[in-house]
Amino acid sequence: MNDALPGILYIEDNLDNQRLVQRILGNQGYHVVVANDGPSGLALAREMMPVIILVDLGIPGLDGYETTTRLRSLIHLHNVPIVALTADGSPGARERALVAGCDGYLVKPIDPRRLPMVVSEFIAGHRERVSVPAEEADLLRAYSQKLVERLEQRVLELSAANAELGELDRLKSQFLSTLSHELRTPMTSLMGYLDLFEQGMLGPLTKEQQEGLVVMRRSGETLAQQLNNLLYFQELRGRTMDPQMLDPIAMLKPTFESFQERARGEGVLMDVVTCQAAPILADAKSLTQMTQALLDNALKYTPRGGRIRLLFHDEPSRFILRCEDNGPGIGKEHLEKIFLPFYRVELPNTTVKPGAGLGLAIARHIAEAHGAQLTVRSQVRIGTVFTVVFPR
Repeated sequence: MNDALPGILYIEDNLDNQRLVQRILGNQGYHVVVANDGPSGLALAREMMPVIILVDLGIPGLDGYETTTRLRSLIHLHNVPIVALTADGSPGARERALVAGCDGYLVKPIDPRRLPMVVSEFIAGHRERVSVPAEEADLLRAYSQKLVERLEQRVLELSAANAELGELDRLKSQFLSTLSHELRTPMTSLMGYLDLFEQGMLGPLTKEQQEGLVVMRRSGETLAQQLNNLLYFQELRGRTMDPQMLDPIAMLKPTFESFQERARGEGVLMDVVTCQAAPILADAKSLTQMTQALLDNALKYTPRGGRIRLLFHDEPSRFILRCEDNGPGIGKEHLEKIFLPFYRVELPNTTVKPGAGLGLAIARHIAEAHGAQLTVRSQVRIGTVFTVVFPR
């Protein structure tokens, strides 16, 4: 702080208001020090001796009332005026601010011509009073100070814990992203050589080798799907869509044909009901990822001998994709939770199949990014239906 100028502490989270007050009072020979929230305002107040403190009552976390009560408990600020600057002009707000420890109450918007005069008056000794007995106000303020001291400590602890969690989340995301990329490279080579074997380009195969190759292919595709889900999930926040007018059924044909082959290998019948569809505006990669997630989920929970149906329906105002299965179904208590990342429903008497619990979370994100709606209907022991409706 510039010691040659009288210092003003301004606690305010709005950047525009910060700049306005700094400009108005800076032109009057004051040095305005800004704090964005209550805890940082208290920290600055302990280090400086301001001539006046201006407080926005609507700051997040430790609000202006609580911050004022805490400021008033600091002995070296006993005679420093504290003035509320607030947009709250509701009945009783002024009295609450004065009881909390404020010496004045100004309602926003800030008047550039009046503010310097009001600040000068409070620095000179002007004080507003609340219309309650002084003894009662002092007792209430003392009690509030004890409560706010504990609240301030709790806010600081939670802020520190939140910062630590944020750093851990960043490191986790960085690790998963790196791991996904590192695994995708050898996975590409593995799937490529499987293709070469299947096409006979590396020599003839015995019947037993061909059967083993089918198992390897199925396992490789499952692993590739999990890696794609993990990588896509890490990119959700920063990924941008590339929407184009495309034929959704023609574009998705390789996807559902691949799943039909995979379903046959697992003893599940998969029907696809197509239609003549007009083009829709969509991101091809994301639409494929969403369909894969829905089919993978259906195949994962449909037992051998079960049935999956993928249906497409076109209307003038919307395009509909529906994925049905006659698996064990989902209980009502799980229906919304299944779209949460990493959430998995463990069903009794069923084999737990591999997966990270990301597919449905990704599917909903993609649907919403396209302005579409993904819904689920399910009955236990009957089956489940996922429906995606794309508006035109």
